[in-house]
Amino acid sequence: MANRILVTGASGNIGRELVKQLQARGADFAVMTSKPDSTPSGVPSVHGDFTKPETLLAAFAGVDTLFLLFPLTPGMDAMARNAVAAARAAGVGHIVRSSGAGADAASPASIARAQGEIDDIVAGSGLPFTLLRPTVFMQNTVNLDADTIKAASAIYAPRGNGAVAVVDVRDIAAAAAAVLTDPAAHAGAVYTLTGGEALTDAQIAAAIGRAVGRDVRYVDIPEQAAVDAMTRIGLPAQLIDWLMSLNYVIKQGWAAGVSADVQTLTGHTPRRFEDFAREHANAWR
Repeated sequence: MANRILVTGASGNIGRELVKQLQARGADFAVMTSKPDSTPSGVPSVHGDFTKPETLLAAFAGVDTLFLLFPLTPGMDAMARNAVAAARAAGVGHIVRSSGAGADAASPASIARAQGEIDDIVAGSGLPFTLLRPTVFMQNTVNLDADTIKAASAIYAPRGNGAVAVVDVRDIAAAAAAVLTDPAAHAGAVYTLTGGEALTDAQIAAAIGRAVGRDVRYVDIPEQAAVDAMTRIGLPAQLIDWLMSLNYVIKQGWAAGVSADVQTLTGHTPRRFEDFAREHANAWR
C-alpha cells in the first residue's frame, strides 16, 4: 500500500535525523518548509507555513502520513489547529505528532499543559494518530551548554538534584521512522521516548568531564538568575515560562521515569549518555 510521508520540522534536531532515517529505509517522503534554503539536500520539498493556513492544504495534498513537529514558540496551539484542519481537508490518513514527555492538558506545569493541549487537538481530529513524547535531548548539552562548558567548565541551570532520562535525538528519530513507515500498527498509541537511565545534571557534567579529560561541574543557579539570563537574550515571556516549568519538573524528580518505548519501536536499547559524551567530546573542548 502506498504511504506518502510528509515531514514538518525537518531542519530541527529531530527532523534532521528523521530525514536520514527515512532515507535509509527508502521511504517515499518529502519535507515541508517555509524557507526554501533550509531544505535538506536532495530531499523533495513542498512549501508550507503553519501560521498561514492557506499554504497547508496544498502542502498536505496527497499525503498519507503526516509528521507534525511544531516549534516551541508562542502561538503553537494556533499552528496545531491550522495543521489539523488542513490535514482533515486534504484527506491525510494518519498524523504522527512529536510532543513532549508528560504532556497533559491538566498538568500544573505550563510546558506539559501546552503540549497536552496540542495532543488533544490532534487526538480530537477524527484522524488516526500516534503521539510521540520524548524527554530532554542529550544534544542540548552541545547546542545549549557548549559555550559555558568550554569557557568555565560548567553547566548552569536551576534544576537542583533532579534527574531526567535524557534521550538521544537519533533514537527519537528512529522511533518516529518506525511509526511513520508502518502507521496503522501504531494507531492511537502514545509512546514516551526516554534514555535508559535517569541522570542528574551533576552526573551529566561528570560524564562530559570524563570525555574531555578535565573536571566539568554543575552549578545549581537561582531560578531568577535563569529567568534574567533568558530575558537578556530576548526570549519571549511565554517561552521563558515554559522552560522554567520544565526546570521545575526536573528539579522535583518528576522527569526521572524510564520507558522501554525506544527499544519497543526500534529494536535496540537507547544510547547511553556516557557514549554520547565520548562521541561529542570535541564540542566541549
